[in-house]
Amino acid sequence: MYYEVHGQGQPLLLICGLGNDLSSWALQVPEFSKNHRVICFDNRGSGQTDAPDVPYSIRMMAADTAGLMDVLEIEKAHVLGVSMGGYIAEELAIGWPGRVASLVLATTSAGPYPLKISVLQKWTRQTLAGMNPLMLFQIMLPFMFNDRCFEDPEVVQMAVNTIARHSSTTPPHILARQMTACAEHDVRDRISLIGAPTLVLAGKGDPFVPFSLAEELAARIHGARLRVLEAGGHGFNAAVAAEFNRAVLEFLNEMA
Repeated sequence: MYYEVHGQGQPLLLICGLGNDLSSWALQVPEFSKNHRVICFDNRGSGQTDAPDVPYSIRMMAADTAGLMDVLEIEKAHVLGVSMGGYIAEELAIGWPGRVASLVLATTSAGPYPLKISVLQKWTRQTLAGMNPLMLFQIMLPFMFNDRCFEDPEVVQMAVNTIARHSSTTPPHILARQMTACAEHDVRDRISLIGAPTLVLAGKGDPFVPFSLAEELAARIHGARLRVLEAGGHGFNAAVAAEFNRAVLEFLNEMA
């Protein structure tokens, strides 16, 4: 597994979303590392981490994450997961509860819903059929950003640049493995086992994870808080980075 460590303080583990490598945290690491020891890494199959061609599961990637914590001798950390990274963070908090000091689940859910499963299955088929990853992610753009973001040319250009940078980091057949793992993830019957203090961050205009799923997620975790970023779509950690960072840091400061 490829990882980077930035800053000093209480450990904060950042878990990437589908197909992304740790560069997707470029707008978070400088802020978060001012007061935390930030650990970011490439998930199985992405970036510079090994990409074994075997069936993937979210629990498998949570075990990878726990293993990385073992190697770095991190007994417990604050954990932030975005999208698929939120799925991984949920499994980590359920399967390794003693390792999670607090949990931030951003633009994610307890499990998929019929439309998302259908979209993921179609994307998987196109990926396996040999569609260029850059073209695939361009198709995904409307799911990542809401209409308000597209009104700002700089945000659109940033999104295209990000896609271009990520387009070669995850091989198509491995991207399909990650997509299948997302489509199969459902912890609705176990999510109540999470005991760590939890913040659920949702974008009001997220076209990929409807707000109702964020409400469901927060309701199923005892004591969880739900915070809404009104301007946020699915990729709000990039589109409204300052607002996203502020929400995360305010929560972490309360945990100190």
